[in-house]
Amino acid sequence: MGSEIFTYALVELLFSIVLGVTLLYFTFKILSRYFAKKFGLKLYNNLSFSIVISSILISVAYLISDIKSPILNSLKMVSSQADYQGSIIFDGFKYTFLFLFIIIIAISVIIFISTKLFTLMTKDIDEFAEIKKDNRSIALLLAVIIFSVSIMVKESLYFLIETFVPYPEIINIF
Repeated sequence: MGSEIFTYALVELLFSIVLGVTLLYFTFKILSRYFAKKFGLKLYNNLSFSIVISSILISVAYLISDIKSPILNSLKMVSSQADYQGSIIFDGFKYTFLFLFIIIIAISVIIFISTKLFTLMTKDIDEFAEIKKDNRSIALLLAVIIFSVSIMVKESLYFLIETFVPYPEIINIF
C-alpha cells in the first residue's frame, strides 16, 4: 500500500511540473507575441512590461494550481460506477483536457476583462503607452489589479469547473 501511494505521489508531482511549465511557457510565448504586435512592447528591454507579464504568469499559475481536484473527482465518479466499461487512462486524458480547455479560456477571459475594465475606468491614463515608456508605477498597479482579480475569482472559477464533474444523480425527496 505504501509503495502504491508513493508511486501515485511521484506521478502526480511529475504531472504537475510538466503541466505547469508547459502551460506557463505557452502563456508566455502567446502574451509576448500579442503585446509585441498590438503595442510594440518587447520583454527584453522593458522592465515595466516584464512586471505585467510576470503578474499574468503568476495569476495563471495561481488559478491553475487546484485543477487536479476536479480531474481526480471526475475519475473517481466515473470509475466507481458499477457499469463502468471505459479506460481510466482515456477518461483521465479526456477530463484533463476538458478542464484545462475550460480553465484556459476562463483565465484568458478573466485577465482580458479585468485589464480592459481597469483601463476603461482610468480614462486619464493610457496604461500600455505608459508601460511602453517603462513607467514602473503603472506596471505595478496593473500587475496588482490582475493578480487581485485572480484571487477574487478563483473560488467561482473552480465552482464553474466542478459543474462538469459527473456526479451521480441524487433523488430529490422534496
